[in-house]
Amino acid sequence: MKNQYSLFAISLFFLTIFFCFSLESYAKEIDIYISPTGSDNNSGTKGFPLKTLEKARDIARSVHRKSPGQPVTVYVAGGIYQLEKSVVFSAEDSGNERSPLVIKASGIGKPVFTGSRTLKKWQKLADPAKLALLSPDAKGKVYVTDVKEAGIVNFGDPIAAGKRPELFCNGVLQTLARWPDQGFATAGLVKGSTALPPVFKNKRGCKEGIFEYTEHRQNRWANESAPYLGGYWFWDWADEFQKVRNVDTLSKTLHLDEPYHHYGYKDSLRYFGVNLFCEIDQPGEWYLDRTDGRLYWYPPVDVHPNAADVGLSVFSEPFMIELKNCSYVTLQGLAFEESRGSAILVSGGRNCLIKDCRIERFGRDGVHVAGGSNHGISGCLIRTLGFRGIDMKGGDRKNLTPANSYIENTVVEYFSLFKRTYEPAVHLEGCGMRVSHNRFRYSSSSAMRLEGNDFTIEYNEVSHVVDESDDQGAVDIFYNPSYRGIKILFNRWSDISGGTHSGAAGVRLDDMISGVHIFGNIFERCGSAQFGGVQIHGGKDNLVENNLFYDCLAAVSFHQWGEKRWLKELDTLAIRKKIYEEVDIRSALYLAKYPELKTIRENADVNAIRNNLIVDCRNQFLRNKRDVLVLENNPQIQGNGSRVEAFCTPEILTAYGLKPIPLGEIGPQNNQWIK
Repeated sequence: MKNQYSLFAISLFFLTIFFCFSLESYAKEIDIYISPTGSDNNSGTKGFPLKTLEKARDIARSVHRKSPGQPVTVYVAGGIYQLEKSVVFSAEDSGNERSPLVIKASGIGKPVFTGSRTLKKWQKLADPAKLALLSPDAKGKVYVTDVKEAGIVNFGDPIAAGKRPELFCNGVLQTLARWPDQGFATAGLVKGSTALPPVFKNKRGCKEGIFEYTEHRQNRWANESAPYLGGYWFWDWADEFQKVRNVDTLSKTLHLDEPYHHYGYKDSLRYFGVNLFCEIDQPGEWYLDRTDGRLYWYPPVDVHPNAADVGLSVFSEPFMIELKNCSYVTLQGLAFEESRGSAILVSGGRNCLIKDCRIERFGRDGVHVAGGSNHGISGCLIRTLGFRGIDMKGGDRKNLTPANSYIENTVVEYFSLFKRTYEPAVHLEGCGMRVSHNRFRYSSSSAMRLEGNDFTIEYNEVSHVVDESDDQGAVDIFYNPSYRGIKILFNRWSDISGGTHSGAAGVRLDDMISGVHIFGNIFERCGSAQFGGVQIHGGKDNLVENNLFYDCLAAVSFHQWGEKRWLKELDTLAIRKKIYEEVDIRSALYLAKYPELKTIRENADVNAIRNNLIVDCRNQFLRNKRDVLVLENNPQIQGNGSRVEAFCTPEILTAYGLKPIPLGEIGPQNNQWIK
């Protein structure tokens, strides 16, 4: 019996040792390495790395199949990875809370996934027929190469979203040949036969795209094979590119191809010509002849084409990386650049993170988050984009279920370069998301567009946006009185003063937007035309409180609708669908969360403006009706030459009845891309 007990004890001892060893083996992290100099025939170890991310994904997937929950990290060595097709991850690639799948820079060099091809074999243009089409100043300065020799056979389309090739020199976007070189030309009279009905701007317009040009040089466009125009054809918040059908040099009129612009054309509209070989007259301009694949380029000053890093974007799939229904997948420290489409898609799933990544020079967008929950974008640099920076959708508005996704400590700049309006740095749609400690700047139009409920916009720096378009705000929210629970807190809005007729605002609440809380913000040099730092158009129950307005056209501008218009709009089919079908503002859930909805048909235009400090603003309020605005303690003072920072101290704010504004906490924190 004693021997049997001893044998059992020894067996139990060894079984315990084996079990512990098995647990240790199960929990041990699997490391996979890839390198531009590796091979997919290798094992994927540090000494024998793979070459492609696809192969690393496949190995990680096989590990997860055999050992669900096994921690896997893919280390990406520095260098250039040429992508030919999207790399797609699916649900079977998911990690878990304790063991995410991490794809990260190895720390040795900088890994770059690129969608462009290098162009070499540049020669100075010598074709007499081609030289005769150029201006005298450009002759002897234009170079040419055959892109087919670089393996490029898809020439794309110069104005089609997601199909446009773009040229880059040493990481700088070059300019598709255009005129004027900057800004816009002004048209003469429109010549279409179908007149448009009059509008409040008292501008004459027509349906057909036929109008006068006023510069003699545009006669040269008649010889171009595929000229296009970009412009603001009627409203200065609606841009579009259109193909030129005919240049009539006798009558000096431009005739556009159908379909015509949705809003028609007005006298003295703003436009520019593009994709014009004859307009290669400035350093950086280029043109691709799609009949023979020859690319013409006027290099920047002191750049020799064959000694520079010159590339043409060729990647034309919608996204470089797709995380489809993945959970707990992290992309960290990677760079993505130079595609005709967008960089990254996260669709469905949960807890995916894009961290410390650089995303630059994309024809369309940076990152899309389409559904799912708890996804994050953190510490990234996203810039030089044809369209928007980040598109984030998630949550359920009907049931007020939050997505809990977020954007933080990220820089988005130089966006909306091709599509000039309604392509913001951040577009939020859904319920329960956060945008905090970011920097958004340099765009023709808005920095943020919000469509939904329970968004928190906090501690962001926003500057130099709405530089070109009209009737916009750095934050734009539009035409849905069921959007509630939006908080705009402790942000700094600077140098937002574009606009042509209506104007530009820091925060714009347009057409019935109600119940927004704007607290603790700094507005400096915001507002133009008819807009102040905050613009409210027909909404109610908004609270503008504890903000500092500095050197603005006005602190707040307000355009009241009146009870009759408010009630009439509430009863339209469009609004009834928004407030009773898409969501139900009569539900117990909505009324408990947003009790002011109980009186949505009452107190039209009533908004509260209180405890704001107004320094060196030309107006306190614009278009103000004091019988509907609740105004409390909004002192207006002179700054006497002091900078805005002087008025952000707790002592000054407290002296005027305000609570502190934490200026030092505004903007990105711990972003490695900020010098």
